[in-house]
Amino acid sequence: MPETVFFGVVTFLIVLGPLIILHELGHLWTARRFGVKTLEFGFGYPPRAGGIWSGNTVVSLDDQTVFEIDRGSLNGKVATISTVLDERDRTVALNVRERKKGDDAEASRGVSIVTGRIKSVGTDRLVIADMLWSFNWLPLGGFVRMVGEESSSVRGSLGSKPRWQRIVVMGAGAAVNAIIPFILLPLVLMVPSDKSVGDVTIVTVFPGSPADLAGIKSGDKIVKVDGRQIENISELQQAVTVKLGAESTWEIESGIPNLFARPAEPEYQYSGDIEKVVIVPRWQPPSRVVVSETSDSEMEISLSRARVFDASVGINTVLTVVDQPTETLYQISDRDAAKLDPAAVLGDKLTVVPTASEAGKHISLVDARAHDNGLGVKTSLQEGATGVQIAMANSRIVTKGMNPIKAFPLGWRQAMDILVLTRNAITSTLIGSSNPQFEGPSTVGPVGIGQLTGEIAVADAGIDAKIITLITLAATLSLSLAILNILPIPALDGGRIFFVLVEIVRRGKKISPEREGLVHFVGFALLIGLISVISVQDITRIVRGESFF
Repeated sequence: MPETVFFGVVTFLIVLGPLIILHELGHLWTARRFGVKTLEFGFGYPPRAGGIWSGNTVVSLDDQTVFEIDRGSLNGKVATISTVLDERDRTVALNVRERKKGDDAEASRGVSIVTGRIKSVGTDRLVIADMLWSFNWLPLGGFVRMVGEESSSVRGSLGSKPRWQRIVVMGAGAAVNAIIPFILLPLVLMVPSDKSVGDVTIVTVFPGSPADLAGIKSGDKIVKVDGRQIENISELQQAVTVKLGAESTWEIESGIPNLFARPAEPEYQYSGDIEKVVIVPRWQPPSRVVVSETSDSEMEISLSRARVFDASVGINTVLTVVDQPTETLYQISDRDAAKLDPAAVLGDKLTVVPTASEAGKHISLVDARAHDNGLGVKTSLQEGATGVQIAMANSRIVTKGMNPIKAFPLGWRQAMDILVLTRNAITSTLIGSSNPQFEGPSTVGPVGIGQLTGEIAVADAGIDAKIITLITLAATLSLSLAILNILPIPALDGGRIFFVLVEIVRRGKKISPEREGLVHFVGFALLIGLISVISVQDITRIVRGESFF
């Protein structure tokens, strides 16, 4: 646990921190392009640890300027300068003094003051570095501070710019976060890495399910879904989840279960004929009782009921004796096999029969149930969006990397899939979907993200696999940040854009800065409260020992 916590904190900062920094840099770049005065870009959040001043703002001096700092020692001082515009539109100093607490806030509101480090002092002017690149003690991202975000009367303020420019500046952070996955995901695909590939095979088709209505049968192999090649179960799960409630075209190769295959033989034999079927994955798949009736509640289960769980369970189902205990229905341990009458030994194959009344190498469904916890009285099974149970056949590990021509289109498609998956997750929350794809913690906060990154960091995998997983997670989080920030929630970018849109609807009539500020304050308080609640849930999950994997 301490190791997971440590790596969780470190990887959280590595993954989420740069995403927030890039978000804020989007605001900074567009603000400067439109001539908005920026006062500070912070790495992390206060308290401030230090900073670097930049810029060359000229402030004129005249005989009326009051110096509270000795003129000869102004060079290198961090000062606050009260200013006024003269008849020639020059910024003229009225007062020069050492910077005090609260001056930065005054400058942000658009009060006629300049704060910064004095670079040079002339007889008639000062040159000020008035843009601070600050480094702060809380390394949780960053922020940008501009002049007068709501005030239209202050020169150089965000509020003084045309409405379309304000919308662009406010939306630039989310735009950067939305672009990042379209860069990261193709790069991930180009890196050679180990990938599990094989035949994604239908084990069970539930009666009345979308797959059953489409004519899919046990033993069929899924070749493609909507034109994309399916090489493992996770690819199929994603392809299904992005098409919930919509038609999906599957390419199916018919197969015959080869239950008696030797280790060197393929588990399934395929016909080679490809058939296209249309299937509509469900938002709310039903739960099915696996075993509801038994002739003896403690000993036997009905064969017909067992077949609901797995259609391939039958009189001729074969189990193999292995040297280690397993929960797979088709394998039992050498230790348990020795208890049979007559006893079986390692390597023997046993045939499932309804009862253990026959002599020879047989095992009853009662004994079979002991090796699969899914077969039990009143056990329920969630069917899933399509109503199939799937398994990998002929599985193998390959090292694959794509060239840019293939990687970028596929990476962009994956980025679009993430958008759809995020939308579907929100929809499922609203409609109360029972889809197994959305099982587990549907909402996580900073603590949950830290737990997830920590588990990835300490996982039993190679360093290259961990890096690729973290980069993929960063791409997903970046897109989530983009969506969250663009929503019309007070205190977030989307909430500020909403007020500009209201201004447009009201034909240029603004809501007062005081009222808008109050709305943002309340929204921020509610947002902090929500994050706190989610964080408590995350901590509770960690204390219980629950994991993402």
